[in-house]
Amino acid sequence: MATAREHQLSAALFAVYDVVARTHDVLAPAVHEYGITATTAHLLWVIDPDEQPPSMRTAAARAHCTPQNVTFMCQQLEARGLVERKASPTDQRQRVIELTERGRAARDAIIALISTASPLAEKPGSALDAITELLSAPSEFSGRPGSPGT
Repeated sequence: MATAREHQLSAALFAVYDVVARTHDVLAPAVHEYGITATTAHLLWVIDPDEQPPSMRTAAARAHCTPQNVTFMCQQLEARGLVERKASPTDQRQRVIELTERGRAARDAIIALISTASPLAEKPGSALDAITELLSAPSEFSGRPGSPGT
């Protein structure tokens, strides 16, 4: 029989999952228009065009997946003209991911949908700050070898 704490934890995790699932639903028009998946859209989202292009490993850490998954997703994104993989200007052994103009447009569309129609879009700033702080707290599993992105 589940304890009160287990019920609380289950309810909290279900709420987080529900927000993620409904956010994926919101992304449907953009993912359909650009021929990508919600997971691939997330990779676009973590590539900030106002920063230096991230390495494949950095993108994997940001997207919480393996470098192999990023390679697979980048192949899909390249085929659709959304990103280019290039040699790093600071380390020729590494590849970086750069958004194309079409990739920037796709990323902008994703952000616009999330900003206006996601389950959290209407929440006040104070609630968003609280959610971010709560969900960003380090856990005992953060950074363990074998974890996604490590």
